[in-house]
Amino acid sequence: MDGERAMDFLRRIAFTRLGGSPEEKRAADIISEELFGLGIKPVIEEFEMWTYANAQARVQVLEPYQAEYGASAVGLSGVTPDGGLEAPLKYVETGQPEFLHDIQGTILLAMGSGGAKGYERAKKKGVVGRLIIGGAGRELINIATNSFQFERFGKLPTAYVRYEDALEMLKQGASRVRMFVSQDEFLANSRNVVADIPGTHDPEEIILVGAHFDSVIENQGAHDNGAGSATIMEMARYFSQNPAKRTLRFVWFGSEEFGLKGAWHYIERHKDELDKHVFMVNVDVAGGIVGQNSASVMGSDKLQNYLDIMGKEFGIGLTPRQSIYSGDCIPLGYKGVPSVTFARGGGGSTYIHSPGDTLEHIDGAHLAMLGDFVLGFTDRIANAGQFPFGKEIPESIKKATRDYIENSGREIEEKAKA
Repeated sequence: MDGERAMDFLRRIAFTRLGGSPEEKRAADIISEELFGLGIKPVIEEFEMWTYANAQARVQVLEPYQAEYGASAVGLSGVTPDGGLEAPLKYVETGQPEFLHDIQGTILLAMGSGGAKGYERAKKKGVVGRLIIGGAGRELINIATNSFQFERFGKLPTAYVRYEDALEMLKQGASRVRMFVSQDEFLANSRNVVADIPGTHDPEEIILVGAHFDSVIENQGAHDNGAGSATIMEMARYFSQNPAKRTLRFVWFGSEEFGLKGAWHYIERHKDELDKHVFMVNVDVAGGIVGQNSASVMGSDKLQNYLDIMGKEFGIGLTPRQSIYSGDCIPLGYKGVPSVTFARGGGGSTYIHSPGDTLEHIDGAHLAMLGDFVLGFTDRIANAGQFPFGKEIPESIKKATRDYIENSGREIEEKAKA
């Protein structure tokens, strides 16, 4: 892998690429042009989804003291009236359902969103707004709520507040607040970029190599996931010149940050050929100068052991673990396609989902560090005489995948049919 070339490509897409925005389309066009230059003909697969723009938020404490704090609006959570939304403030720890008592007519303050179950309970109990506490010492993050939640349960205006501000509210006994959330919410087209390099010997077996290319709002998305997008572009370059025995399908997924929308669209659009997908290689968060390498294995013990041995061979300190990963591998795993997600966390990646996720934390040498490993692993399995791992996913991973999907607000198909 040429790390400097990957870095050059990353610089070209290091701008806000919010799902459904003109900038996301611009990034998809840049990816497509690069693929055409490699002699690969990509296909743009569009899908409709909810997105937003012009999001703003702030919070005023009214009783027993007066103060105003900045906040970041959670996309697609709805809006408050022009004059704001005034209500008693109630601290509910994590926001999980077990903490949600005596909350009718209140604005909740919590360390987390509580997932879909917490969201549903809050709506049913008459909560009027939510304030989520950010990480200590961190910038405010910019994220959107999963549209599965508001489509099922309705809107609930939500904003992030700084940990330090939330701590002051609790210490000072803030009991009544007014919150302001404004944004434009609308339907728009997002897209996946899909490109095949047909196999030379077993073309009917497909290995999907994926990375999401969207970012959150007001964010370069350098680690998350411009770096992953640049990594698999370098892999596409290599395999365009060295076709493998099995078909390699490269997918740059759109709107991952909105609840894996690109991946959900992909499995629906390609449902008739999912049985041909033998594996998924996913790259999500990469390139950090400071960091550590990991592999999340949604597959068999054999795969984890294989990666552990390979990691020692390459000497990059890779830590493989058998667990789900919050990324585009989830819908594929739900449909029975095993996967491994490679990531490089720590260091500058702690700024993901905030304006600090910028190029200054990344360089070509560290893009190549993990990239060479991912390329080597993919080359081995794509050219193996017999595919080394069966399409098996442990029951514990299957259950964790279903739990993740339900917690996102998407209804499990079996339950929906029942």
